[in-house]
Amino acid sequence: MVFGISAILNDIILKNNSIILWLCYPSLIILGAGFIAKSRFLIKSQLNILTIPLLIWTTDFIFFIITKNSFLGISDYFFQQGMLTSKIITSQHLFTIPLALFSIKFVPQKTKKSWIFSLIFISIMFILSRIIGSSENNLNFSYNFLNLNIPFYPLFWFLAISCLIFLTNFILKKLKF
Repeated sequence: MVFGISAILNDIILKNNSIILWLCYPSLIILGAGFIAKSRFLIKSQLNILTIPLLIWTTDFIFFIITKNSFLGISDYFFQQGMLTSKIITSQHLFTIPLALFSIKFVPQKTKKSWIFSLIFISIMFILSRIIGSSENNLNFSYNFLNLNIPFYPLFWFLAISCLIFLTNFILKKLKF
């Protein structure tokens, strides 16, 4: 939660207000609220959204550290010159999923249908990303993914993110989270 709020405050101070809508920042706040409220529903809803994308980000990050070359280019911004506070905040990509999985063990109740909240949340974030963002900043990849020319991209985006949510939800259920 602290990292999410810090990210939003940092972006407001830097007058880069659209970045506060990257999925990982509001999701961090919801994860923190879920832990404070002992709501497995909230924690799992955000795990459904973040797990696979953050694993991809982390893989890209580690590949860059090992090879000094870009793999997907998703984490390249971390290695460019910029504010130290921004780099500290964005380091949350590395520990959010392990921390959320660890914290969910301390939240006793079982939850069902957290994927519904996940779908509602990403729908709202997609709409906000398209309204506030632009094709230049490509907020939440709402305009394109790795500059691939994909027909009917908004439909593709929803289908892809929905598949990630359902896959993660299924895996978490099988792993008894």
